[in-house]
Amino acid sequence: MKRIIYLMVLAGAISACQTNKETTTNDSIAVDSVSFKQESTPYITTEGDTLISSIDITYPKLTGGNDSVILKINAFMEALPIEGLSGISDPEGNRKIANNLVDAAKSFFKSVSDAQKEMPDVPNMVYTYEALGDTLWISSNVISLYYNESTYTGGAHGNYNTSFYNFDAVSGKLLTTQEIVKDTVALNKLAEAKFKTEEAEMAKESGIEFRMEDYFFPENKFILPHNIAITKEGLRLLYNPYEVASYARGMIILDISWQELKGIVVEKYAGK
Repeated sequence: MKRIIYLMVLAGAISACQTNKETTTNDSIAVDSVSFKQESTPYITTEGDTLISSIDITYPKLTGGNDSVILKINAFMEALPIEGLSGISDPEGNRKIANNLVDAAKSFFKSVSDAQKEMPDVPNMVYTYEALGDTLWISSNVISLYYNESTYTGGAHGNYNTSFYNFDAVSGKLLTTQEIVKDTVALNKLAEAKFKTEEAEMAKESGIEFRMEDYFFPENKFILPHNIAITKEGLRLLYNPYEVASYARGMIILDISWQELKGIVVEKYAGK
């Protein structure tokens, strides 16, 4: 009897980012979403298994507010799944990014079809791409969003990655950490203390010893993550798998309150 195999992507990061999602305090902006789902033509293996590759994408679409700002942010978010699918289709980066999501999906499914033809004996040769984006916080000064990608392209397990994006709500500019944080040295010290406390507690609960040398910090010196989001409560710092720890450890999230961040963040973006 033939069995149908749907290899689903890892989505653990998605629930973590949805937790404590904040509602907007900017009544002029509403949040809608765009969804895109497709499946490949079934591929029948020599053993009679049916493999189906899939795409499942949802990302936010803002309405209201300043037209030029909203259009800029929506265009940025719309490009993320196109870039994600294009990157899987061409990991060497030799081709141009697809012009639109439909073309990106076609290239994605063609790449797995090509792989199945080249490696017919490889088990579970399917590709999946699942993405979920949404808002974290919207205020009169900042619009903070996240985008989580979970992918599987063969192998022992899939991969997932979450990115935070903070936009100036007045100009629509994508903000860098340096434009949000005025004292990175102080933030680094605060985050390091929180990291060591929380990771030591987790290690103790697991019955193991906490050691900084077990992480991937250069020369065992703590560094801030690439992803820092502005939320209603403060800053959320996120390390993706492999950034400072193993895949098995998963994401590491540190939440630092505005009370702890006094004088560290640029006043304009420092919550209420």
